[in-house]
Amino acid sequence: MRDVRRDYGQGAPIEIDDPTKPLELLSKWVQDAIDAGVTEPNAMNIATVDARGNPRNRMVLLKHIEGDDIGFFTNLESDKSVEIQGHSMVSATIWWPELERQVRIEGVATQMDRGLAEDYHSSRPRKSRLAAWASDQSRPLGSREELERRFDQYDSKFDGEDIPLPPFWGGYTVRADRVEYWEGRPSRMHERVVLTRSEEGWNLGRLYP
Repeated sequence: MRDVRRDYGQGAPIEIDDPTKPLELLSKWVQDAIDAGVTEPNAMNIATVDARGNPRNRMVLLKHIEGDDIGFFTNLESDKSVEIQGHSMVSATIWWPELERQVRIEGVATQMDRGLAEDYHSSRPRKSRLAAWASDQSRPLGSREELERRFDQYDSKFDGEDIPLPPFWGGYTVRADRVEYWEGRPSRMHERVVLTRSEEGWNLGRLYP
């Protein structure tokens, strides 16, 4: 593995036009990833801490950017949700290897307004909405057949009807307190720009790679 390496070369100097809008560049980079045909351009790693203080990571989809907030949707009884309810500080990482870019966000997660979750749920494909009802997320599953049986039960229950948002399903917004932008540069001389929130506003700085 030590011989597996890649020298980056696509990156350019990172310029933040307005530090008071720390996620403006994130929105642009997500759109760049979409335009470039990146697989899952809004895939995001979310790190939480469990009741024993152990860090835990998983991939979710970034579905909301507004002001200083990012957001994602999930089962509100899932492990990630339980962990957020116990310790609201989270960290998110978005990585686009094709574009040699990365964004790290740290902040406090709070449960999303129910209206936002309902609006998103109604936009999902029918089978995805059924899966939200069928999955007892993060709980032990006896067999694949059991999951498929639950899916079929809800498919029949909502046959010909609109599929409502499950009461146990919603989302979280993360209010960014720290945002770091990274671009790959040749010879590991990468670009790292960080924005941190203070009582006076947002501070802009650069970091050694």
